Amino acid sequence: MKAILLILALAVSAQAAEIDRAAAALPGTEASFTQQFTPKGFKNSQSESGTVIFGALPRMRWIYSRPDEKLFVFDGSRSWFYIPADKQVTVADLDAERRAELPFLVIGDAAARDRAFVVKETTKGNTVTATLQPRSTAAMIRSVVVSIDAATHFIRSVSYTDREGNQTTFAFGGFHKRAASPELFKFNVPAGVQVVQQ
Repeated sequence: MKAILLILALAVSAQAAEIDRAAAALPGTEASFTQQFTPKGFKNSQSESGTVIFGALPRMRWIYSRPDEKLFVFDGSRSWFYIPADKQVTVADLDAERRAELPFLVIGDAAARDRAFVVKETTKGNTVTATLQPRSTAAMIRSVVVSIDAATHFIRSVSYTDREGNQTTFAFGGFHKRAASPELFKFNVPAGVQVVQQ
């Protein structure tokens, strides 16, 4: 869940024009993703994959299909993390303080991104690489690298290292238009499912 909360918070600023364009390109799209998590000190990664739907930022719906079914829904202030096999959903209300701890949750919020990160962009061929370094030494993440297709402005990948030294990478592909009504970013708890308030 922590990895999704982090990836959900990709932010934008006037200093980083291509990240601005990437954020503007996301609403109303759907893409496939592969998530790889490499614990500190290990070479082998744990891999998961599925599809993600982007609404009006920061609304997102992450549907994991392999190796296990999971669902993560974020409506902008509340998140639901549902594991069908466990018959459990974890609900979290993300206030301003929590959002500041997880700077990826400020998608589209240039001011918040500028407060949390120093951003540099470089271009090589058709790829723009945005490197985000946290301003605070106590930040949850140590570094973030965002790869963007300069032609389409779609995000190709997001990779970050957390303060424990673990690395997470999300690779995206197959972006296409997708209707994304506000109801899609709410979660109705099925009967018999335990609700855990975080």
